[in-house]
Amino acid sequence: MATDNMCTKKMKVKFFTLGCKVNQYETEALKEEFTRYNFEITDRKADFYVINTCTVTHSADTKSKEAIIKARRENPQSKIIACGCLAQLNSDYLQRLGVDYIVPQDRKQYVVDFIIKTNIEGNKDIWSLKINTFFHKRAFVKIQDGCNNFCTFCKIPYLRGPSRSRKKEDIIDEVKRLIPYHYEIVLCGINLGLYGKDINPKTSLAELLRDVLKIEGLGRIRLSSLEPSLINEDLLDLFKNQKLCPHLHLPFQSGDDTILRLMNKKETTRVYYNVVEKVRKIRPLIAISCDIMVGFPSEEDKHFKNTVNFLHNIRPMRMHIFRFSPRENTVFSGMVLKGQRKIKERLDFLKKMKDKFSYEYRKKFVNKSLFMVAEERKNGYTVGYTENYIRPFLKENVPLGSVKKVRVSEVSKEKTFVIIDEA
Repeated sequence: MATDNMCTKKMKVKFFTLGCKVNQYETEALKEEFTRYNFEITDRKADFYVINTCTVTHSADTKSKEAIIKARRENPQSKIIACGCLAQLNSDYLQRLGVDYIVPQDRKQYVVDFIIKTNIEGNKDIWSLKINTFFHKRAFVKIQDGCNNFCTFCKIPYLRGPSRSRKKEDIIDEVKRLIPYHYEIVLCGINLGLYGKDINPKTSLAELLRDVLKIEGLGRIRLSSLEPSLINEDLLDLFKNQKLCPHLHLPFQSGDDTILRLMNKKETTRVYYNVVEKVRKIRPLIAISCDIMVGFPSEEDKHFKNTVNFLHNIRPMRMHIFRFSPRENTVFSGMVLKGQRKIKERLDFLKKMKDKFSYEYRKKFVNKSLFMVAEERKNGYTVGYTENYIRPFLKENVPLGSVKKVRVSEVSKEKTFVIIDEA
C-alpha cells in the first residue's frame, strides 16, 4: 500500500490482542503509531486487522488462530497483519491461515512500516514503542522485555530473547504523561525482576520503583508478575509505601521441589514461603496471586499432593490454573500427552480450591473500606479493581476511570459487592 493513498482515504484498522500485559502495552503503542499515519482505529469492519499474537500455551495458539479467522470472515478483502510471539517462530503456520503480513516479535516496532512500505530496515529498537495514554482505565507501562531463565516448559526466551531493560528516564517520563489520565500505573515486563541487570551501571527494580513512587501526582503503582527468587529485601521494604498496591503475583507453577527442579525453575518451595511470609509481615492483608501448572511430565500423585499442601499453606487469593502443553524449541516439543483424565481431575480439584481461597480472602474485607478504579459497566454494575486486586461490583453508575472509596457490603462465592463509602 502506498503512502499517498493514505492521504486520500483514511484507512481503518482493527486490533486483536492476545496474551500478557506486555502485549497489551505494545498494542496501545502500535495504535498510536497508526494514528500518527492517519489511520482510523475501529472496533468494527476494517481495512487492516492487526493480530497481536500469543503462543505461551497451545490454548494461546488456538485463540490467535481464531482471531485471524474472525478477521478474515469479517472482511474478506482486508489485509491481515500477524505480529508478536506466534509470528516469531511459526510463520509457516500463519501463512497457511492466509495472513498477508507476518511481523515477528523482534520486528514488532516496524508493523506500520511494513504496511506503508517505508523504513523497514530502519534503526528502531523495541523501546521506540511508547504510549501517551492507555485504552484500559489502569495504565500498563512496559519496563523490561525478554527472559534469561529458560524454564524447560517455556518457549518465551526463544521468542523475546534475553532480558533487556528500558532506560529509567524514559519510564519516568512515560509515567508522568499517564498520571493525569490514569490513577493506577502497572509496571510490567516479561520477567520484571530482571529489570536493570543488563544496564551499565547496573540498577534494580527496587531503585526504579523508589524513584517512580516519588513522582508528584501518582495515585498508586502496581507490579505485574515477579519471580520470587528475584525479590530482595530492598524491594520488599518498598511495600511499606501505601502507594504501592498490596498485591504480588508470583508464578509458582508447582508446589513440589522435584517438579520445580525439572522445570528448571530458580526457586524452591522454601523460597516461595519466605517471600510470602516476609511481605505479609509488612502488609498483613496483601493479596497473593499465582500461576499453577497441572500435568507437567513426571508429575505423579505425590507431587500433586505436595502442590495441594503448598497451596493450603499459602492460600493465594487468586490462582491462574492451566494445563501443561508441549511447546516448540523446548525439550518437550512434539510430545504426545497422556493421562488427560487424571489431569482433568487435578484441574477440577484445584479450581475448587481456587474458589475457596478467593472467598476466604474477600470475606476478610466485609465492612472494610477500599479504593476502586471504575473500569467498566457490566450487567447493571460498575466493575473495577481495588488496590488489593479484588474485583468489586458497585450498583451506582460512576464515571469510568474515577477512583471511589467503597465499603465491602456483601461477599458471595463468585462476587464482591460494594457501596460508596461516604465516611
